[in-house]
Amino acid sequence: MELQFKGKYILSGHIVCVTGLHIGGASEGVEIGGVDNTVIKDPLTEHPYIPGSSLKGKLRHLLEWNLGKVEWNDKQTGYTAHFCGECEVCKLFGSSPDDAQRIKVRQAAGPTRLSVRDSFPTTDTIQQWQTWLGEGVYTEIKTENAIDRVTSEANPRPMERVPARSVFAFEMIFDVYHTNDKDLLRSLFTALRLLENSALGGSGSRGHGQVCFNALKLEWRPVKYYTTGDEKDKEAIVLPGQTVTDVLKGFNTITWPQ
Repeated sequence: MELQFKGKYILSGHIVCVTGLHIGGASEGVEIGGVDNTVIKDPLTEHPYIPGSSLKGKLRHLLEWNLGKVEWNDKQTGYTAHFCGECEVCKLFGSSPDDAQRIKVRQAAGPTRLSVRDSFPTTDTIQQWQTWLGEGVYTEIKTENAIDRVTSEANPRPMERVPARSVFAFEMIFDVYHTNDKDLLRSLFTALRLLENSALGGSGSRGHGQVCFNALKLEWRPVKYYTTGDEKDKEAIVLPGQTVTDVLKGFNTITWPQ
């Protein structure tokens, strides 16, 4: 399949924390009575953020299982992702060229289509944190108890979280190299829908990390936009709704640039 760069779709919107969100950060040291399970923060502002690597990795994980691309590996005694170079996962998310096989796969799949930016809190959310939590406080501490199932002894476990109802602005860049790449964009929305029914970050099985996506916008930027610099060359794509569910329901009604 011959590939030629045609342009970029820019998908943007909001990630809304339905429950508290924990994406771990590095702790330089733990004081007595402190929290060892901290969240990742911008070193300049101390605001929590969602790394693009965390979001992209979770989306890939969910889509791999959804498409049956995870298989049992007897040699490694565990499940491993299948790199074929031809499926939606390989083309959309790419592969790490850490061995000869994956280098060949990457060459077969072509350039990675999807790039995911770090997601930072909206201005309204930062203001709400100041109102809810106090000046200079951006997270909550949730204390959980690990119960010994033999002795019933409780072991308190404090965890730092981004509070529920916090909103982060996200942006994803989808490169187009072939007319069939529109099907890959549908797979991206499928992965987003899967994530809404899963969890982002740590401790998802204990209630953390439920998110939803809304205020979705999609913009088309053709090659001409990057050669002329004229803002008139880009085009807003009319979506059938601002939620992932609405977009998937009406995906076939979307008018795509030629």
